[in-house]
Amino acid sequence: MIKRLPIVLLLACAAWARAEDSFTKGLSAADFQAAGLSKLSPEELARLDALIAGNQAGAVAKATEETKKAVTETVRKEERAAAKKESATAALIDKFKVVLKPGTEIDYTTLDATLPAGYSGWEKGQVFTLTNGQQWAAVEEGGDYETPTGKPVAVRIVPGSMGSFFMEIEHGGRVRVKFRGTINVPQEPAKSP
Repeated sequence: MIKRLPIVLLLACAAWARAEDSFTKGLSAADFQAAGLSKLSPEELARLDALIAGNQAGAVAKATEETKKAVTETVRKEERAAAKKESATAALIDKFKVVLKPGTEIDYTTLDATLPAGYSGWEKGQVFTLTNGQQWAAVEEGGDYETPTGKPVAVRIVPGSMGSFFMEIEHGGRVRVKFRGTINVPQEPAKSP
C-alpha cells in the first residue's frame, strides 16, 4: 500500500500541471465560437483562464489531499492489523515458553495409559494415540510385531535420559517416542444396565 502513495501523488501532480494550461487555448475553434468567447478581449480571456486554472488547482489540491489522507489511513490500518497479528502470535509463543535456569532439575514421572484395540507393532514415525488423547510418535525403527488381540493394550511412558521418553508396551516391547500433543477423545456414552 505504501508503494501506491507516490503513484497517486504523481497522478495528482500531472492533473494539477494540466490545470495550469490555458483553458481557452485548449478549446477547438468551433467550441470557442459556440461559447461566445470570441467576443471577449484578450484581458477578459486571460482573466477567464486564470479563474478556471484557480478553480481546477483548488479541486486538484483538495482531491490530492483527500487521496493522500485515504491512502495514509489505509496504510495505517494495514500496519495496525499486521502488528496486532504479530502481537497475538508472540503472545501465543510466550504462553508456551519455558525458561530454565542452569542447574534447574526437571522431574518427569511415569505415565500409565492404554492403547486402543488393534496394536500390532510399530514403525518409525508411527503415531500412537492413547485413550487419554495423548499422541506419541515412534522415533526409531519398528519391531515386536504381533497379531492384534482386539483388546486395549496397557502401556507405560517412562522418562529416559536427556529429555527422551520410552513407551513400554505390554507384551510388545519398548520403543523410544516423542510427545506430539493431545487431542480431544470422544467419551463413550455410559451403558445402561
